[in-house]
Amino acid sequence: MNGPRTPEDLLSYLPGELEPIRARLSYGAERRLVVPSAQLLNGDALKIYITRFARRFDIEPNRYLVSLWSQKYFATVIIPVMALAMMGGRALEADIESTVIVLDRDGEPVALRLPSAFATESGENAASLLTSTHLAPIIEALAGWSGLSRKVFWGNAAHYLEWTMGRFSSETTRPQLPGPMTDALRYVEEDGKSVRRRKVCCLRDRVPCVESCGSLCPERK
Repeated sequence: MNGPRTPEDLLSYLPGELEPIRARLSYGAERRLVVPSAQLLNGDALKIYITRFARRFDIEPNRYLVSLWSQKYFATVIIPVMALAMMGGRALEADIESTVIVLDRDGEPVALRLPSAFATESGENAASLLTSTHLAPIIEALAGWSGLSRKVFWGNAAHYLEWTMGRFSSETTRPQLPGPMTDALRYVEEDGKSVRRRKVCCLRDRVPCVESCGSLCPERK
């Protein structure tokens, strides 16, 4: 392949205003907590890190908090993986068995460590590949452990996936999301504008001191 040979090479594509995306990737020595992504498929491991996250809000772990934690996780995984895939024209190896999540002291996902290789698929297949190899298994684990509907988690993931695909695509049409997310977002007219809205509430505003997701909220009045 001409051009970048590894995902690390692509970091040079993320200067200036894209620095926040660059900051979501971790390479080299890391002082923060490093956890294999696949470890989070285990309910006992999820409980450890989500319990830490709950202490930030001075509450016991509950399903609303799990939804909020998942939003942090999906942003950490989806945004850099999809941005680099779309900019580099190649999907990244980002399956849950080969990636590592970096957590802060409160158990919040803050960065992603990737394998040092591209996948064989083109960037056009990046969304479906990421969905099947990473998002689907972690959503199964989160839903099984919390008791929340999978639709809540797919809605959380759809928000970040559609935003990133739209941000880095040259197409003017709305991005087509993979199967589990096809109806997670819709567009409605509000004050003469087309507004994105979730189909299912993410419940994040049930966590103390956390705002709703604004115009995305299906319960918005």
